[in-house]
Amino acid sequence: MSTRLDLQKRIVGGEPCERQYHVKLRAAASGSSNLCGGTLIGGRWVLTAAHCLKPGRSMFAELVLHPGNPAEELQITAEPVIYTDKDDRSHDIMLLQLPKSSGVPPVALPDCGYRPKMVEIAGHAATTGGPGDKRRPSASPTLHCADINVVDCKDLVNTLQKDFPKAYPVKAYQHWFCGQTPAKDICYGDSGGGAVYKDTIYGVISFLGDPDYVCRRAAAFMDLCDPEYAAWINESIA
Repeated sequence: MSTRLDLQKRIVGGEPCERQYHVKLRAAASGSSNLCGGTLIGGRWVLTAAHCLKPGRSMFAELVLHPGNPAEELQITAEPVIYTDKDDRSHDIMLLQLPKSSGVPPVALPDCGYRPKMVEIAGHAATTGGPGDKRRPSASPTLHCADINVVDCKDLVNTLQKDFPKAYPVKAYQHWFCGQTPAKDICYGDSGGGAVYKDTIYGVISFLGDPDYVCRRAAAFMDLCDPEYAAWINESIA
């Protein structure tokens, strides 16, 4: 299902940062391109959001193979792997296989005996909203990061039920956690980026709570500590 909540996102209120395992993804067609983020979780495996896949568009991954050097762009030709549950429902989490090993140290997968109270999000992004906090999509050539607090998802669930009744049934069966901090947010262009704590990935940026205004509602991240997702990732990249 395509909804306004499925639009890609960017970081608002972040600072320039380095995260070598962050991957800039591009879904390209003639005359246009869609931006997403992703995270290297293995030499050839990129974890991202499933809605970053655009039918009929070629996927490219831009990686910083050596800090300080220009990024290298690789075309992804292998079939994407999207998590599908026992009821044949797809979830907003996807693995992409690179055509060759990146040689970049990957992020660590989570040890879910500990759940962080804050995660770092990252993206190539607009860093501010427009007048009146309106969302103002734009791209940044540099990666920006921001720390965001992990919060209860109740308010976002209520928002989905009230304002996005078509999206809610799809989001409700998926497993995600929420993040919100004053003056920090995701925006259009950063879907698929990792929610990271101490170089360990705990979530994948999935959707925002308010499609029109920045920093007013919590953002949602696919929860990698969900046993279904954890088992699927480990089996897929083995």
